[in-house]
Amino acid sequence: MIEVEINENDGNQRFDRFLRKYLENAPLSLIQKNIRKKNFKINDKRAKNDDFIYPGDKVTMYIKDRDFKKWVRKTDFTPRDFDLDVIYEDKNLLIMDKKKGTLTHAASKKDYGDNLLDNMINYLYKTNFLSKRDKTFRPAVVNRLDRNTEGLVIGGKNAKALRALNKAIRQGDIDKYYLTLVKGEVKREFFIETKIDKNENKNRIKSSRDGKQIKTFFRPLETNGSFSLVECMLYTGKTHQIRFSLKKNKTPIIGDRKYGDWKVNQELKKIGVDNQVLLAYKLVFGKIKGLEYLEGKEFLSNKTDQIYKLKDDIFRLEQK
Repeated sequence: MIEVEINENDGNQRFDRFLRKYLENAPLSLIQKNIRKKNFKINDKRAKNDDFIYPGDKVTMYIKDRDFKKWVRKTDFTPRDFDLDVIYEDKNLLIMDKKKGTLTHAASKKDYGDNLLDNMINYLYKTNFLSKRDKTFRPAVVNRLDRNTEGLVIGGKNAKALRALNKAIRQGDIDKYYLTLVKGEVKREFFIETKIDKNENKNRIKSSRDGKQIKTFFRPLETNGSFSLVECMLYTGKTHQIRFSLKKNKTPIIGDRKYGDWKVNQELKKIGVDNQVLLAYKLVFGKIKGLEYLEGKEFLSNKTDQIYKLKDDIFRLEQK
């Protein structure tokens, strides 16, 4: 017999979902079989699939010790050193300034340990925020940036905050602003709303009448006629949304290998522009249930000055 007391991060979820994560090495059929055979109880009452468990509940598992050891989620994680630029942190979340060339998540096994999320988890273990008692919860990020897009990424540190942040992202309660440098003159604000689909073979976005809708607002900050500094605000958050929209507007992001102007990109390599110049530079929080203290707060990337310096360099280049 195994007894488990439910903590804050493992609570507030359906019992069958809890078991699938807690006993992650057990086949789903075996979990369901043990539920049907009444081998699980919550607070001494027979547990059903759709029961909810809450912090403080006691779960009793009438299974053999050797099966439990074989099935239970392993938490022998050993934190490595981390490379993390933290802009803001409190007990619920942290905001990180992602570097160019860093993946947000691991895309394959070779990326394990070498991405923003794993660096965040290493940081939380090494600062003693994470506990190995948490069997079903894993901290996560709620917004994702392309490998070569820099800037602000939000991470949820506990289950309750992560749920609230994910909901806020879905509902648009966190405003996300980007800075970019584009080829061409942008003199007035514009809004692009269209539908897109992904070409999986080329990892590119294309227009599609039946695809997912994207909405982006663009505001020019400065132009010299040939290049422009533009602020972008996301209303949706799809892959390559800004990059595709600016190509569609015939003002592609400089350095963008997938959607940019090849000739311009080759010229700008001379001053070190080798990837898309795109920075998630500002976050503004709205009212979020459970995180009301963040309402109206604004956070800026430390890399903002680099975009303005590059803009000055490019504008000067055009004057020569």
